Amino acid sequence: MRPVSQSFALIKSEFQNFLKIRQVEGTISPVDVGSHNERGDATWAGRMDWPEGTVEARFVQLGWRDVIRPDFERGWFRLMIDALWSFYQYARAGGYGAVLKSNWAHSIFCFYPAVGFALFCAACLVPPVLLAPVILEGAGALLPARTAGLLSWGILLAGSGLWAAGVYRFTRLIEPWTYFWYLVNSWYFMARLARNAHPDMQARIEEFADTIVALSEQADEEEELVVVSHSCGTFVAIYILAAVLRRNPDIGKRAGGFAFVTLGPAFECLGGFGAERGFGKAMAAVAKAGVDWTDIYGPQDIVCGGRTSPVARYAPKPDKVSVAREPRRFSVCIPDRMPAKKLRYLRFRFFRLHFCYFLASLRPDLFDFYSLMLGPEPAVRQLQVWADHKG
Repeated sequence: MRPVSQSFALIKSEFQNFLKIRQVEGTISPVDVGSHNERGDATWAGRMDWPEGTVEARFVQLGWRDVIRPDFERGWFRLMIDALWSFYQYARAGGYGAVLKSNWAHSIFCFYPAVGFALFCAACLVPPVLLAPVILEGAGALLPARTAGLLSWGILLAGSGLWAAGVYRFTRLIEPWTYFWYLVNSWYFMARLARNAHPDMQARIEEFADTIVALSEQADEEEELVVVSHSCGTFVAIYILAAVLRRNPDIGKRAGGFAFVTLGPAFECLGGFGAERGFGKAMAAVAKAGVDWTDIYGPQDIVCGGRTSPVARYAPKPDKVSVAREPRRFSVCIPDRMPAKKLRYLRFRFFRLHFCYFLASLRPDLFDFYSLMLGPEPAVRQLQVWADHKG
């Protein structure tokens, strides 16, 4: 749901930071949102002048803000019911137990919406329940005997409703810091997608696959095609790439090169609902195709579930592929890639830290988004160098 203006502002500022760090010249064009501004689509171009030569790149951002907006704009009563349903489905599929075993730090993030929702419900219900005897007795003593019972209960219910509304309003006021309702709504969206119950999103995934195939066909023979996804976009990208492979099974072998990169993966957020309804098969299809896939995580980023091997975790047992088909995986090295002052600021601001993958790295031997996309080395070769450096 992050608007293009926010995401591109980060990329633009860090692009300039990258130029200063590496002492190179380069430009980035203004962002073009086209006629689909409500979708979140955007395009821009970049150029960087290296001693080895000039590198140019076209960036195409694929968005689905319009598709998932209804999941984030439901009425209060529907929101509460759907939240209970989505958390129940995650627990029923064993998602909470699985993430606790595989990555305890990420489990804190996965438990956060459900625990927060339980605390919200408790904050709405417990005070009125505890105060009910006092309110009923006090109101009954002040009201006429014939109507005391009915009116006392009316006062209690009205007061309870006002209290609950006040608690809800308070949580909305602190939403920019907690991201609580954003995650509650995200869990509902992911529950629908994981259960193949989100036709609009599934249709958009197929549309994205057509777009990527078309871009590949339109590209010059020596042009690389690099598909990069981040956070919740990583599990969507698995669905997209599986759909791309149905259209063009050999896209990973294209002459100019093909790289698939997942940054700060959030596979457990969707996979925890169970991978047997499509996500597992998509994961297996990507792994079996042998495309060059790099999965980059940050141990300090608890929003990211990168310590879990995705193919082993989610590919269905009949379709299990060898360990060799796991993506190339390495850490983004959060403490080493940024100034100490910035690290101290971001360390416990987990949602902001989750975007560290787009910060220009102080060290050239660590992953850098701008070096990946506009560096002098082909993407696959550069990713291999970074992976080998981390051992």
